[in-house]
Amino acid sequence: MSNMNSRMRTITYEFLRLRDGAKCRNCAVSENQRQLEIDHKDNNNGNNSLDNLQLLCRKCNYKKNPRLAEREPFDNVGVCISSQLDIPSEIRINREKEPLFRKYLEKRITDEGESSKSDLVYGGAELLGISPKTSIKYLKKMCSSEGQFQIIRKNGIEYVIKRNRILN
Repeated sequence: MSNMNSRMRTITYEFLRLRDGAKCRNCAVSENQRQLEIDHKDNNNGNNSLDNLQLLCRKCNYKKNPRLAEREPFDNVGVCISSQLDIPSEIRINREKEPLFRKYLEKRITDEGESSKSDLVYGGAELLGISPKTSIKYLKKMCSSEGQFQIIRKNGIEYVIKRNRILN
């Protein structure tokens, strides 16, 4: 089942409200006190199986699904599950993989002087077991105005070079 449209979301919310009560499954605050949201327990928005859905208040949903905060995900009763099930959080993955990608990029550019952006993205993804989208995110940070690398275009191909390198 794919992501829910607004009609399906309304029907699903009412079902969960009747099944579980009109309260947050984590902190038990009522919908009269805080707005409740439909949460996917496995964080897969495409998995709309009713046993994967629960109502959480915004505060608990944010704690379970941190954006920038460094918190462990919580299950439906507020117990930390990532260490029990060995499910890596996005934050933990980034802490592990981004430094490795940085070392990979630094070595490639030091050894070769320049390398095609495409080869760095897909080579880094393959070597580190991350998605090309994640490689692109790391590369964009390293090639930002504050980064030590930059992207240049030669003959229609994008290359990554060390910033302030004199071009021929």
